[in-house]
Amino acid sequence: MADQIRLGIVGTGRMASRMMQALATVPDFTVTAVASGSAARAGAFAEAFGINAHCTSAQELAAQAEVDAVYICGRTGNHVTDALAAIEAGKPVLLEKPLATNLDDATRLTDAARAGNVLLLENLWCLALPSYRRMAEGLNSQSYGKPVQLQFSFGYPVTPEGYPSLFDSRDGGALLDRGVYGVSLAVHLLGAVHQVQACAQLDESGVDLTTDLTLEHYSGATSQITVSLNALMANTAGLSCTHGFMQLGAPVVGSESFLSQQVTPEGASATGDSIHVHAPGLKDRLKSNGFLRKLKRLKDASAAQFIPHGADQYAPMLEHFRDLIRAGRTESTLAPLELSLATQDVLDQARQQIRKG
Repeated sequence: MADQIRLGIVGTGRMASRMMQALATVPDFTVTAVASGSAARAGAFAEAFGINAHCTSAQELAAQAEVDAVYICGRTGNHVTDALAAIEAGKPVLLEKPLATNLDDATRLTDAARAGNVLLLENLWCLALPSYRRMAEGLNSQSYGKPVQLQFSFGYPVTPEGYPSLFDSRDGGALLDRGVYGVSLAVHLLGAVHQVQACAQLDESGVDLTTDLTLEHYSGATSQITVSLNALMANTAGLSCTHGFMQLGAPVVGSESFLSQQVTPEGASATGDSIHVHAPGLKDRLKSNGFLRKLKRLKDASAAQFIPHGADQYAPMLEHFRDLIRAGRTESTLAPLELSLATQDVLDQARQQIRKG
C-alpha cells in the first residue's frame, strides 16, 4: 500500500461531513470515493469536498481499485450490509458506532471479519483520546486502588427537526446513539457485565429520549450510565476507587479535562481496640473559616489537567486506524471486537427491558 491510504466513505450525512473535517488533520488519508443510496446526494457530496468518484452502493464503492479502506457512517440499520460489502471485498473497515442495532447482526459482522482476516474497527473514538487513556492507565497502575463505581452522563437536548435519525424508532434513540459511549467505557474499565437494569422515558413512537442504566460487573464494580436526547446533563464521567477518584470533565464525549485525587482510607492506621479521641486543632479552625473554604473550592476546581486531543477530537482514532492498516493488523487492542460485542450485548438487554416496559 502506498503512503497515502485511499479511503472510501459510505454515507453523506452530518457525520460524513464532520469526518471530512477530521480527515483534513490526518494527511495520511485521501478520500477517493463516496457512496450514498441517492445518486444526487453522492454527487453533491463529492462536488462539495472535491472527491473524484461517487456511487450509489457500498458494494460498488468497495469494489473500486482506488479504494484501500472504507469508512461507514450511514444509518445504523444499514451498517450490516454496508460493512459486509467492504469485508467481502477485503477492505479494512472503520464502522461508526454502534456496530449494529442488535447483537446477532454485530456477531455476523465480527465473524465475517475474523473469517476473512479483515480489519473491522468500531469507531469508539473516545477510547483513543488522551484523557480517556489517562483514566485507563491510572486504573491499571493500581495507585487508585480497586474500582468501585463508574458514573457516566451524556445529554444535550436536540430536536427531531435537526436530528431526525435520532428520533426514528428503527435505529434511533438515546441508548443506541449515546449510551454506547458510556457502556463501552464501563466494559473497557471494569470488565464484563453480568446484570443490566434499564429504564427510559419514551416519546409517542417508542423512541427512548432519556435512558438510565445500572450495570453490575463480574469484577464487583457497578456502573450508572444516563444518556439523553431531551435534557442537559452534567456530561462527565467519574470513576470512584478504594484509594482515589478520577474524572473526565465536560463535555465527556471529547473530554480534554482530567481530574484525579488519591487518598488513604480513614482509619487505615488504627490498630487493635484503641479508642481515639479527636480534639479540635488548627485544621478544624481553618475549616470553620468560610473564606478559606471558598479559596479551597476554587483551588480544587482549578486542579483538573488539560489533556489536549490535538487538532481534532476524531484524529486519534483515525491515526489508530491508519496504524492498524499499515501494520497489517486485523483487530485493534484499543477497541477489540470483543469489546464491541460486549457493548452490543448490554445495549440489547437494555433495549429489551425498555420494550417490555
